Amino acid sequence: MKTGEDVLEKPTFWQLVFSQSKVNGAPYQGEHLEGSIWSWPEATFLQRRLRQMRLDQASDKSMTN
Repeated sequence: MKTGEDVLEKPTFWQLVFSQSKVNGAPYQGEHLEGSIWSWPEATFLQRRLRQMRLDQASDKSMTN
């Protein structure tokens, strides 16, 4: 079983996050980060499946009209 002293020695993940945040006076380099070009993935399984379902629904509606 851990004693109270063991818990106080090592900060939790969230204590580290908050202690390193800009509002707590830690240095922040976010404005100076290098930009990168990013684009959404294309032709994923879910996108293909959604497209197919929409085509199927459109063809079903045209058959009932």
